[in-house]
Amino acid sequence: MRINALERLKTLESKDITFDRIIRATLRRLGSIPQYIYWSLPFRFTIRNKERIKTFSRIHEGKRCFIIANGPSLNSIDFSLLKNEITIGMNRIYLMKEQNGFIPSYLVCIDKKSQLLQFSDDYDRLEIPVFFNWDLRNLFSKKPNQHFIKSKFNPKFSTDINNEPMGNGKTVTYACIQLAYYMGFKEVYLVGKDHSYTTNEKAGTGIQSTGSESNHFIKGYYEKGQRWDAPDYKSEEFAYNLARKAFEYDHRIIRDATHKGKLNVFEKIDYDNLF
Repeated sequence: MRINALERLKTLESKDITFDRIIRATLRRLGSIPQYIYWSLPFRFTIRNKERIKTFSRIHEGKRCFIIANGPSLNSIDFSLLKNEITIGMNRIYLMKEQNGFIPSYLVCIDKKSQLLQFSDDYDRLEIPVFFNWDLRNLFSKKPNQHFIKSKFNPKFSTDINNEPMGNGKTVTYACIQLAYYMGFKEVYLVGKDHSYTTNEKAGTGIQSTGSESNHFIKGYYEKGQRWDAPDYKSEEFAYNLARKAFEYDHRIIRDATHKGKLNVFEKIDYDNLF
């Protein structure tokens, strides 16, 4: 764990290490201590939640899945091809249902500020199996389809998300990849991971939405005045490299089928050729 953290620090540039960022990171770690304690101890809800998550261990062993991100490139692909595929969507991908009827097999959302706190009512209404951030479990009705996963601050890839927190890769896509690994998928394909945002703000900077950004598959993804954070590309890429190595070590496949995506960690493959 420490080796991964040190390796990550080596990739940072001086402009990425700001006093404000250090303070916020420190406060997050201190504030997370009670959540780690509750997640670790055998409280009734903790036990029930982990039992539910355990039912997904190797549930799709040997199969393939598609991890659906939220980039604008999604508007360039044929979603009808996914009709008989297992899909893991993220964040507000449920809005895609309004466009073409698509709804993923599973949905993952761990972002607190930009997602769960701003759209908690939407997420609580979803009926498919969902995986939310453990720290915000009390926002939700804790229905049988809702599962709560704990993340750590270290990026170390987790192969058993039920017994150890997920690695933090500064992106929900990394959480989806770890879930796919836990579920036993032999082949994983990323779709809609454009890895490109229309902002020059420093990584992690809070941005107030204009309501018209073109960073996602639908305009108005964030309403005017809502908040989102500038992406941390380097931290993401560091985590993706850990994921790629984990899959390679276990003789599994993970490739990037995003149309014209700018992420260059995984081997590229043409989406249409997968069918």
